[in-house]
Amino acid sequence: MKPVNFRVKIESKAFTLLELIVSISIIGIILGFFVPPIVSRITMNARIGATRKEMVQLRDAIVGNPEIIAGGEYADIGFYGDVGRHPRHLVELVTSRPDTTSFVYPGREAIPLWSPFSKRGWHGPYVRDDGNQGYLNDAWESPYRFVKDDLGIPIGIKSAGPDGRWLGDPGVTENDDIVVSF
Repeated sequence: MKPVNFRVKIESKAFTLLELIVSISIIGIILGFFVPPIVSRITMNARIGATRKEMVQLRDAIVGNPEIIAGGEYADIGFYGDVGRHPRHLVELVTSRPDTTSFVYPGREAIPLWSPFSKRGWHGPYVRDDGNQGYLNDAWESPYRFVKDDLGIPIGIKSAGPDGRWLGDPGVTENDDIVVSF
């Protein structure tokens, strides 16, 4: 009879420290290539969303929100409904008396005071000011502009968008402007 060998060969199925370090560094290099563009895209989309939301608030401040009804009448008629014209500049939406501020803008004129009898005149502020006049600029610090029709009547607000350049300016071929119509 042959003697029985009780020695068992044990195989190791674990990673060595060197293999772990190499694997982790390869994963780190791959993430280094893919994470920054993803974060950049997320940040850009967040800025576009914030700009669009602010522009909708500015539109509602100018022409009112037709969804707000009280007593069978529109309760929010905005600057246009109160004063009878579109604002010449967005600063007219926040100051208590735009014609008495030191802020100079084209077309500045006296705005009538609110009359409870005629329900006409400046009845703002229509937009909350953060103290830095942040409502004047988009998320990329470019100033908002009015979109005007052929007669020069404002029909919306626009932002230069992520590239900060307006479509129609010299050398601009891609349209990333953000527009909100009245």
